[in-house]
Amino acid sequence: MRFSDIPGLDNEKNRLIDSFKSNTVHHAILFSGQKGSANLSLSLAFSTYINCEQKSEKDSCGECSSCIKMDKLIHPDLNFVFPVAPTPKINKEVISDKFIESWRSSVIESPYLSIDDWFEIYGFENKQPNISKDEVRNLIKKLTLKPFESNFKINILWLPEFLHLSTSNAMLKVLEEPPGNTLFFLVTNNDQKLISTIKSRVQNFKVKRFSDSEMKKYLSTYKDVSEDEVDQAIYLSDGDINNAQKYLYASNTEDLEKVKIWMRACYSQNFSEINSQVEWFNTLSKIKKRTFLTYTLKLMREALVSKIDESLSRISESETSFVSKFRTTLNSSEFESIIIYIDENIRFLDRNANPKILFLDLSIKISDLFKKVKS
Repeated sequence: MRFSDIPGLDNEKNRLIDSFKSNTVHHAILFSGQKGSANLSLSLAFSTYINCEQKSEKDSCGECSSCIKMDKLIHPDLNFVFPVAPTPKINKEVISDKFIESWRSSVIESPYLSIDDWFEIYGFENKQPNISKDEVRNLIKKLTLKPFESNFKINILWLPEFLHLSTSNAMLKVLEEPPGNTLFFLVTNNDQKLISTIKSRVQNFKVKRFSDSEMKKYLSTYKDVSEDEVDQAIYLSDGDINNAQKYLYASNTEDLEKVKIWMRACYSQNFSEINSQVEWFNTLSKIKKRTFLTYTLKLMREALVSKIDESLSRISESETSFVSKFRTTLNSSEFESIIIYIDENIRFLDRNANPKILFLDLSIKISDLFKKVKS
């Protein structure tokens, strides 16, 4: 990963490069950004730049031995710590090193991935992410060794908000007094979940969300996608480049048909069909559940907006056909309620609430809104 691989964010890139040139790189930097931001990508690009053997004024060379190893995430002076969970085969001393091959390939393929992506890829999906105290013990062993090939040994801790409390406390001493030429890059999506003693030992580096133009420049390089499809993905993703990539290649046609079936069942209060939809929803992966609810939320917003001004619509022809008919079934206040309900359910889903109960409850609430309007 090089700085040139990341769209935009010139100010953030320049700040990092200038800190290295002026020899003022803090030994522990907290790359703080929301899901789908470039916090992990920037930490990787900065690591590559620091250890590059032929760096230019603005970027690493991408050709030296160090850069080649960094591209593959196999540099001997680069350590990773990330959330994992026990598996049938790995249930003792559950640490990142035992999952490192899958982690490397996942990050190389999707440098903006989320914790849900990582857990679905490896099959942890229904387990709680955790960074155990064993990780610190393993990291301390590594830190006793001097850098093998470069001037700095760099340790990237992805999502420290999943540090167990005992792990957080064990990390304090290492963060406060690291060995010489050792850097820690903590990459977080929620710095509010970090204990105050860790936050006091790191330099907070805020990473803003991508702008629409930055996302468009990045997504427009994809093959077989139209400008309209890119614009829709950006609109739906709300600044999350990871979700934008998923929406770009997701089949909205299938989701649209499912929304139609679900809404018809709610409208007619066909609870047998609603139950079938609940069972279908429960079979989806967590990522696909979230994608479906987010897509439905988009359509409900479009229905509400089109009641005010149809010219504001930013959806496909097939979606417009559905929305133009569906918007006549409810009043603006009911659409506002549906939007609030779905938005709440997405947040509850992110907090690992029972998806079957969530979707059933949501269906009943929507059905009640239809009943209210019809009466």
